Amino acid sequence: MITDEARPLAYGYLRIMGPADRERLLRFHGHMSAYAQERGFTLGNVFVDLSTSRESGFGRLVARLKQGDATEVLVPTLEHFTRFPSLQAGVVTQIEALGVTVWEVGR
Repeated sequence: MITDEARPLAYGYLRIMGPADRERLLRFHGHMSAYAQERGFTLGNVFVDLSTSRESGFGRLVARLKQGDATEVLVPTLEHFTRFPSLQAGVVTQIEALGVTVWEVGR
């Protein structure tokens, strides 16, 4: 049996525009948690940017990734990084440059 300590650590990231009710956030978290479990990852923090956020969830994610403890990032879709397809590859490249793999969980 693989313990949590032996599983690769994954962080999640969400960007929610518009109303962010608890049910919606929990649904996204549940999808990421199930995906992590299926892939053999341990899901750590899920960083969130809300349209009303004063602090950057993405900035906190990148700062945490620079510490080197996680090897995976889970997002529902790349649109959570940015809605512009031309910029999505750049965000993924930025994360992968830290030695981290980005996984799309699905909606």
